[in-house]
Amino acid sequence: MMNLHWNIQKDTKADSGVSFWRKQTTDIYLSPMKKQNKMTYIVRGQDMTKDTDMTVGNPFVLIGTFSFSLVAGSLFQQLYTFVDTIIIGKKIGALGIAAVGGTEWLIFMVNGLVIGLVQGFSILLGNRFGEKNEEEFSFYYKMSKRICIVLAMVLTVMFCLISGEILRWLGTKDEVYAMAKEYVYTIFLGIPCLTFYQLFSGALRSRGNSRIPLLAMTISSLCNIVFDIVFVNVLEFGIKGAALGTILSEFVVMLICGYSFYHEKKGIAYDHSCALNEKTVTIKLFRIGFPMAMQSFITSVGGLIVINRINQYELSFLAGYTSAVKLYGLLEIAASSFSMAAAAYVSQNYGANKTDRIKQGLRASLIMGVAVSLICSGIMVFGGRTILRLFIDNSVMMEQILGYGYQFLLILAAFFPFLYILYILRAVLQGINNTMVPMLSSFAQLMMRLLCATVLTKFIGCEAIFWGEILAWLFADVILFVAYKSTLKRIG
Repeated sequence: MMNLHWNIQKDTKADSGVSFWRKQTTDIYLSPMKKQNKMTYIVRGQDMTKDTDMTVGNPFVLIGTFSFSLVAGSLFQQLYTFVDTIIIGKKIGALGIAAVGGTEWLIFMVNGLVIGLVQGFSILLGNRFGEKNEEEFSFYYKMSKRICIVLAMVLTVMFCLISGEILRWLGTKDEVYAMAKEYVYTIFLGIPCLTFYQLFSGALRSRGNSRIPLLAMTISSLCNIVFDIVFVNVLEFGIKGAALGTILSEFVVMLICGYSFYHEKKGIAYDHSCALNEKTVTIKLFRIGFPMAMQSFITSVGGLIVINRINQYELSFLAGYTSAVKLYGLLEIAASSFSMAAAAYVSQNYGANKTDRIKQGLRASLIMGVAVSLICSGIMVFGGRTILRLFIDNSVMMEQILGYGYQFLLILAAFFPFLYILYILRAVLQGINNTMVPMLSSFAQLMMRLLCATVLTKFIGCEAIFWGEILAWLFADVILFVAYKSTLKRIG
């Protein structure tokens, strides 16, 4: 329920079935008119239905179309990392691939802290939008922005200072250490761009707007490819050039999403009369966002432990693992997109107190997610080896690298639907403000990866690292499913 004072005035003018007031004397106006069985809200002269209202309509259509936009945007995002790896592999060689691969989980840890926290903020923004409460939406956004400013400053300074020491702890091989340090240091200089891109795009998605993030990511990805070609191939900046291309593309996507958000006057408080307390809202933002940030952090710690173990094997294993992960990341896009769509859908319907629609949304997401995951499995099985060859130069290690990479892809393919189920279940729980269980499931994933990397490797060798990923998915799926059934009973 909204704790707001309603001052409803009689409609004096109707234009195309939507009511407007010339005199704006109240915070929120509710038109008594209906159009197509849907109440139209006017908030401070702004039509709340301009964005996608997911509290009405077919869940399959809503989630499917929303996901498609996100898939397309994320596809372009992963495409540039794909091309990035190809350029590095062909221009710098296996050492370059190994250097990038040895830093990926460290970068994911930092990015995950930012993305997880901001996604938590977007859940609460989605709740406010579902309630049709624009004033509180604005206030929550304002407090989220303040947190992001501090977060970006702290993380940039801290990880630029300690990244070298972390790489040493990971056991980074001497022959790739210098390149790895240069790459990760440059990437971390772009943390402010990443933070505010996530804030702007998350706020847009919370309102059901996936079009602008799609456009921004498309343009950014194309820019990144161009930057990579110029910096690595033409100017020959080496591994640093690839990192520069990444942070410049993040700057581009931040500008596009930020301009759109403010141009549409969304998230901007029209006055400062909101009765909410800053401290209370900040605590609530952290209560939802922090577990999501920790979820990513815990997952990445597991990844760092895995990299530590991988660094104890030959360089060809690390290069093969890295090459396979690039394709894995590309095919994982749809899972991430379905999860973001499900989170936006569920957060709005939870705010509107529509439990039945939450169930329908989960069912729709799972059907579409599993179908797409099976297609991805087919790509890994039948096209995996050919795709892996794109990353590898004609070195003496080529066949070894291909062997390790393709073996990993075959294992992933056999269980890929469970990854999609994990993403969707986790997003649904987050959408109903249950972020603790997803965090605990990430801890379970960590423990499983750790167990396989440290114990199982003694019995079956490096292949245990591949199986650790699968067992982590399965363990987390069980935890999330049980939590979902329990949470659903609680909310009715």
